[in-house]
Amino acid sequence: MDFKLGLDQSLKIALSLEMKLSIDILKMSLKELKEFLKEKEEKYPGIEIVYPKQIKSKSTEVENYLENISDSEESLIDFLEEQISYLTLSKEIKNILEYLINNLDERGYLDGSLEELRKDGGYKSVVFKESLSILRKLDPIGVGAFDLIDCLKIQLLNRGIKERKIEEILEKNLEDIANTNLNKICLEREIDMSTLKRYIEVIKTLNPKPARGYYVNKKTKYIIPDINLDIIADEIIITLNEEEIPKIKVRTDDKQSYNLALTLERSIQKRQKTLLKVSNYILNYQKDFILRNAPLKTLKIKDIAYELDLHESTISRAIKDKFLKSGSRIESLKKYIVLDEKNQYIKNQILEIIDLENKKNPLSDEKILKELCNRGVMIQRRTIAKYRDELGIPSSRHRKK
Repeated sequence: MDFKLGLDQSLKIALSLEMKLSIDILKMSLKELKEFLKEKEEKYPGIEIVYPKQIKSKSTEVENYLENISDSEESLIDFLEEQISYLTLSKEIKNILEYLINNLDERGYLDGSLEELRKDGGYKSVVFKESLSILRKLDPIGVGAFDLIDCLKIQLLNRGIKERKIEEILEKNLEDIANTNLNKICLEREIDMSTLKRYIEVIKTLNPKPARGYYVNKKTKYIIPDINLDIIADEIIITLNEEEIPKIKVRTDDKQSYNLALTLERSIQKRQKTLLKVSNYILNYQKDFILRNAPLKTLKIKDIAYELDLHESTISRAIKDKFLKSGSRIESLKKYIVLDEKNQYIKNQILEIIDLENKKNPLSDEKILKELCNRGVMIQRRTIAKYRDELGIPSSRHRKK
């Protein structure tokens, strides 16, 4: 092989690998970047990931604890979606299943009644019930229930236990079991004590919280903000959270470790440079909203790309899962991207309603929906949850103080 040709090919391969790595790192959140670098350190002993020294406060310890919890638990949503990906389903049923999965609470129960969920999603009754039946056959058994008794019944059915007396005990006597009022149960259900004890042993094997061991809401994972936003003398100052950005050191003098460390460093620097450029433009464009609470202006990804002479895909990757810290608030950078003025008006209405709510008894999405209807805004309940996520606002149970 011609030496020059071989060198050119090797250089092209190296450049393409570096480009791919740079693209991947750009779209990572800070938390994902840390996890990615940790994997590289474990895989390549020749490199070492070094984080800047930080003074640990109580709040930092709590944050790290929360982060560790998230790392140790698998996402229930991901686990269920992976299972349905292996099934041969129509597009409509798959969409309904994804809709139902994203309406599960931290126990694995469905948040709302069957009819409420069906109407909110705008689905037909027959196919909706069929989809629910499929969900209830997925692991962990018991997900998709509407309450505790429903959850336990699903598990009995899955095991092929169809004894009506056990179902009656679940429906009428769970509290009696807890209070050990066994004679009362025997009289009411017309069974002997040995049969009752056998039933209780079966009930004890059921799981009242099928989602235990999983996290349900991805947004509950600890968020590390990439961007700091400060206001000084009516000006906004944008800086990056460099304290969380690690340095890559080489432990050995082998060429592979050196090249990998150099590639990682360059990719991270490019990520930081692009993110600062993009966030500076977005936040300064929405300066009136930040300083004077004026309405957010329409701002599309293609417009940012044109102004910054970057590709639209670069902008999309740069803003993906990126958060900014302003005072005590942490917000998604996507909040400042406004594709539709009507959608932004609705988001502003939701923000206003939540700002005025009783913080000890925050409003559910259903109650926010009713308040929006009173204001003449007609949308579906699932849209409220979507807009809340985009605004970085947690659900009512996580807003409660």
